[in-house]
Amino acid sequence: MKNFFAILLIALLLLLAGPADASGGWFKVINVTPIEMTANSEANFTVSVKGMGGERAYVELVFRNRSEGFDFACPKMIKNVFPAGVTDYECSVKAGDVAPGNYSFVVDTAAPGARPGKLTAYINVVEEKSQAEAIYDSTIDYLKDMSGAGNSETELSDDAGEISQPTGAEAEAGEAQPEAPMPGAAMTVLGLLVAFRRCKRRI
Repeated sequence: MKNFFAILLIALLLLLAGPADASGGWFKVINVTPIEMTANSEANFTVSVKGMGGERAYVELVFRNRSEGFDFACPKMIKNVFPAGVTDYECSVKAGDVAPGNYSFVVDTAAPGARPGKLTAYINVVEEKSQAEAIYDSTIDYLKDMSGAGNSETELSDDAGEISQPTGAEAEAGEAQPEAPMPGAAMTVLGLLVAFRRCKRRI
């Protein structure tokens, strides 16, 4: 009777150890690139999986605990992951009509006989800019570019050295040319934008 129970115990231990030895290790999600998006949009991200054992295996990504309003997809959900190597999965997420905030989800691995290697990742949903804010930002960028171009022209003029004095006719022609209104116009536009920004904050 004792021998019978001993055989049963050994068989049970072999069954429990069998799946772990079959894969030669496990596979862990070590990184998910940051995700920032607005509602009703799509964003791409990368999931990195590392082989922690001594054998390769075909590893499938599994998305769990997904927040409502998000759909995940990967062109290749199953890839061959080598031992001690890192394999990247290119994926995307679509957001529905969700409120701005931080949302979480879990990326897990599935391979024959391997234990889970999950990692929690996050999605930062930001508020979409209004049309006025978008115009404001683009105008500021334009003015910065114009300012940089003006500084470049000044440096070129300084490096050119001394310039010969113009003749009488050239001087009269130069005096007749009107000055470029761009700096004054740029300052006016900038002042209006700053005033618009302050008024918006007070509202």
